[in-house]
Amino acid sequence: MSLDIIIKGIPLQAYKWKEEQLDQYTLTINTKINKEDYLKLTELRQDAGNKANYFDVMIADYVKIMRFGKIIYSDHGKFVKMRAALVEKDYSKELEDIHHPEKEDLLETVAHLKLTNDKLMNLLQSKGLLTEEELNEIKLSTVDEKSEAFELYRVEDVDFYKDETTSKPSVFNWH
Repeated sequence: MSLDIIIKGIPLQAYKWKEEQLDQYTLTINTKINKEDYLKLTELRQDAGNKANYFDVMIADYVKIMRFGKIIYSDHGKFVKMRAALVEKDYSKELEDIHHPEKEDLLETVAHLKLTNDKLMNLLQSKGLLTEEELNEIKLSTVDEKSEAFELYRVEDVDFYKDETTSKPSVFNWH
């Protein structure tokens, strides 16, 4: 038994899945895809992450507007296994204008890290340890290398990945 899903024209067959309805509907799937489709999903993931965009996801015969949640993957040569959480758009938040301290804390942390990084680069440059050209190269290369940050989500095998919340393999009440 599998669950058919289409994300931006990319067909997926989930061999394991879990549905949750807390504040909003979340579908977590395990799927096996070819590398070409995995790269397309990675691009969509980057674009969606940059713009906080949602996209249409066809699940069986239903279309839902969703975004990516946590994604992990394992590379198996000719194919990639992927565990992806898809989170439905929460329309109730559009109706509310609530103060979100955790978002402000995150923005403050990012601003602090950027300021610290800028000061460190300027200090290295003033001590002659970093040229203007090297400084510009660092700034440009971090934009290009952003996609490599997804390597953080690579695991040995998605099917045996241990969640950080437990020491047991994360194979919870799957369909």
